[in-house]
Amino acid sequence: MVELVDIIDKNNNVIKTVTRKEMRKKNLRHKATFVLVFNSKGEVLVTKRTKIKDVYPGSYEISHGGTVQSGETYEESAYREVKEEIGVKNVKLKYLFEFSFKDKFNNLIGKVYRCIYDGRIITQKEEVESYFFISVKDLKKMFKERKKDFAPDNLPIFKKLR
Repeated sequence: MVELVDIIDKNNNVIKTVTRKEMRKKNLRHKATFVLVFNSKGEVLVTKRTKIKDVYPGSYEISHGGTVQSGETYEESAYREVKEEIGVKNVKLKYLFEFSFKDKFNNLIGKVYRCIYDGRIITQKEEVESYFFISVKDLKKMFKERKKDFAPDNLPIFKKLR
């Protein structure tokens, strides 16, 4: 099945629809979602991307989500992605903020959400190699010591988390 992605301008208006493959190859601006998952102790879920991911393979992430599919809203994508990637469902997402990000691999406008989840984490083997919950204090320490090990598109989120 070919995944279609809406390409957007700097004002978040859809200008065309292409395949995910073309979007990645040409590094076209697209929509993406990011969900911070906290447990009731205030710890944040950190995952490690598999080494087969198309961007940032093997990197740690503090958020969970992905590319918004063509015709999908940001919120629909956020719910779909956390269910697929980490088995999180039946949660209430709270919208936090929007940001733009561009590097040589990724070009996006992202919307960030958060939720509290104490259920079982069920990872999608193609997406997630491992995961753990960590306090925000310990995460800040880990980030300071290992910044290069984190997915670059998570850096704007981390700065706001601080």
